[in-house]
Amino acid sequence: MEQRGRTRLTSGIWARALEQDDKMAIELIDRAVEALGAGVASAVNLLDVEAVIIGGGLGLRMGEPYVKRISKAMKPHLFVDEHPPAIELASLGDLGGALGAALLIKSR
Repeated sequence: MEQRGRTRLTSGIWARALEQDDKMAIELIDRAVEALGAGVASAVNLLDVEAVIIGGGLGLRMGEPYVKRISKAMKPHLFVDEHPPAIELASLGDLGGALGAALLIKSR
């Protein structure tokens, strides 16, 4: 981060740190996956959704293995685990939220 003059951690910095087996990055991502799993499960328990879409820079950069880890971390926290929701990687990239909002406004 410092070598490239960045003021914040980007998904690219995280990816490079993980590729280089940076112990702190690995530990922090592992903790984040566990926290995301618990958070996603809480939302699923509350809202009873059919699917959860993982997006954002880190989700898109880390890809399907990251999504599978979050899904695995979510399952122990579900109240009803016979039919867990699908956990998918966003396919519209970082602009998915903006595109969805634009479609909502356009349809009015």
